[in-house]
Amino acid sequence: MLSLRIIKFTSIFYKVRNDLPHAVKKMIYFALIDLHLNYGVEIYGNCCQTYVNKLMVLNNKILRILQNAPQDSKVVDLYNNFNTLTLPNLHKFNILLFVHKFFHHRHQLPQIFSSYFTKNTDLPNHNTRSKNELHLQLFSTTMGQRSITYKGSQLWCSLPEYPKYIISTRLFKPKLKKYLHSV
Repeated sequence: MLSLRIIKFTSIFYKVRNDLPHAVKKMIYFALIDLHLNYGVEIYGNCCQTYVNKLMVLNNKILRILQNAPQDSKVVDLYNNFNTLTLPNLHKFNILLFVHKFFHHRHQLPQIFSSYFTKNTDLPNHNTRSKNELHLQLFSTTMGQRSITYKGSQLWCSLPEYPKYIISTRLFKPKLKKYLHSV
């Protein structure tokens, strides 16, 4: 379980929090914690909210320890100080990054994902104002609404126009991160 893998670092971080400079603590966070949180977040971000909340509380605790922040400090400030995203935004970030690769770098994705999303332009007789957007397939079940196909289409359509047309992934990531920080 992911929370068990991460929780073992809390006591270590608590012991070294006063001995290390801020830059080193930030590097340690990204090397040991963020790495685990990012791996598979597209999948586990859809699981039961109880499990996601447990991870969020644990991550907030680790960020407070590493930043020597009081218990009543704002969570938003903790994430901004380390220039990282909350778990729900990290989930959105990775899904939107996947959709960006689908749009602009489909050749980098495995063949199975070549028809994962449908553009409105690919549909016959679908001439709407959003013809350059992804087709939002409607699902009646909660499971279908949690799928990456549905969430990816929904998130991509809600994204402002300016980052959508950035072809370079290296340039797209910071714009997307800035947008998710502001939402």
